[in-house]
Amino acid sequence: MKKTKFYRSLLAISTIAMFWSAPALVRAAELHPLVVTGIALDKVATFHPAPAYPPVALALGIDGKVQIEVKVHNGRITQANVLSGAPMLASSAKAWIVGNWKFKPEITGVFTIPVNYKRQA
Repeated sequence: MKKTKFYRSLLAISTIAMFWSAPALVRAAELHPLVVTGIALDKVATFHPAPAYPPVALALGIDGKVQIEVKVHNGRITQANVLSGAPMLASSAKAWIVGNWKFKPEITGVFTIPVNYKRQA
C-alpha cells in the first residue's frame, strides 16, 4: 500500500515537471517513446515526431490512447489503419504519421504505434 502511494507521488511529481518543461505547443505523447512493437524506434525510423494535438479535440476535451498500425515496405508506408482510440484523435494521428514519419529504406514490416493524447490540467 505504501509503495503504491510512493509510486503515485513520484509519478505526479515527474508529470508536473514534464509539463513545466514542455513547450507551449501541446503535442501528443507516444506511449512508449522509444519502442514500437518491441523494437527500438530509432532502429526502424529516421524521423518520428509526436503528432500535434488536434485543436478541435482539445477544445472539446477529448483525450485518450490511440493505436495506429502501419505497414511499411522498403521504408515506405504502404498502409495505415486505426486499431483503437477516439475517432477524431485516431484519424489525426494516422494522417500525421503517414505524412511525417520516415522509415529507414531497408525496413519492411507491420508496426503498431501507440500515441497518448492527454490534456494539461
